[in-house]
Amino acid sequence: MKLIRNIIAGIFLAGSLLFVNVQTSLAQELQRYSFDSRHMGTQITIILYAGDETVAYRAAEAAFERIEELNQIMSDYIETSEVNRLSKKSGSGKWMKISDDLYNVLETSVQISEMTGGLFDVTMGPVTHEWRYIRMMGEPELPDEEKLKRLLGKVGYQHIEFDPNTGSVRLINKNMQLDLGGIAKGFAAEKAIKKLKEFGIESALVDAGGDITISAPPPSRESWIVAVPKGITDGDRLMASLKLRDKTVTTSGDMFQFVEIDGVRYSHIINPKTGLGSVQRIQATVISDSGMYADALASACTLMQPEECLNLISKFDNTEAVLYRARDGEIEEWTSAGFGRFME
Repeated sequence: MKLIRNIIAGIFLAGSLLFVNVQTSLAQELQRYSFDSRHMGTQITIILYAGDETVAYRAAEAAFERIEELNQIMSDYIETSEVNRLSKKSGSGKWMKISDDLYNVLETSVQISEMTGGLFDVTMGPVTHEWRYIRMMGEPELPDEEKLKRLLGKVGYQHIEFDPNTGSVRLINKNMQLDLGGIAKGFAAEKAIKKLKEFGIESALVDAGGDITISAPPPSRESWIVAVPKGITDGDRLMASLKLRDKTVTTSGDMFQFVEIDGVRYSHIINPKTGLGSVQRIQATVISDSGMYADALASACTLMQPEECLNLISKFDNTEAVLYRARDGEIEEWTSAGFGRFME
């Protein structure tokens, strides 16, 4: 595993600009360390405060190892991953005992699917794999209606069954394919923070490609300051600053990942109802105590009308959201009831 140490005052990653103002004179002998390593198909950054360089390095290395462990379990790009082995058993009627981590993620995924009316669905693999192929085309084309219908016929979170007594899962329909891309990084960032705490690291930030989990703030600070994207107008990228501690914040939308077909911009977030990428141009940022909730709900909200999203967010404890939409050269904004307390 390649681990890169960076001593810097600010970083820009995956559309999330992180500003950390450090007052070293008040650091109480804790120093700031930054490490980068690539996992889960993205660059992951860990910023932490420690009193010893050796402890900082060992803690970061252990956190990255935990992330990679989860990647080996949950990546649908790795043929031998646990999630792919489960998918290959779909339709066989056989149960498969799985790790506690995967069981937790799948169980939470189904709960979120039910609360979003299916707009979040980890069984979307057949459709997301098709869109991966489309994005690689020299001249991308939409799949025809018959093909989309056939692919969507393999999708349905209702076809995941759980046996809590044995920690086993089975996929009822044939040719199902799990894709945890909308929830796994939020889970991994949260677990990385937990691993850092095992080394006595209380103040840390983990940025897993835009899924940012934060523990206690830096020394002599009341919070971390995290800047999230609002959108782009007149070619300028607009940002909003948030004050956070002990939270996960995730931003989703089509600002960075999309494909343009016949003049229409399709987001990388695919609507399970249509099999097509969102064209709403909505940017959703969700703050939550849960990395999984923040990750999954940010994706689901980009497929909803703003008022629907805020109604959904109100059903989750300790969870807030802001939505931005660029229209006619201006940025429209919607916020949940408690979001304002996080604004700088």
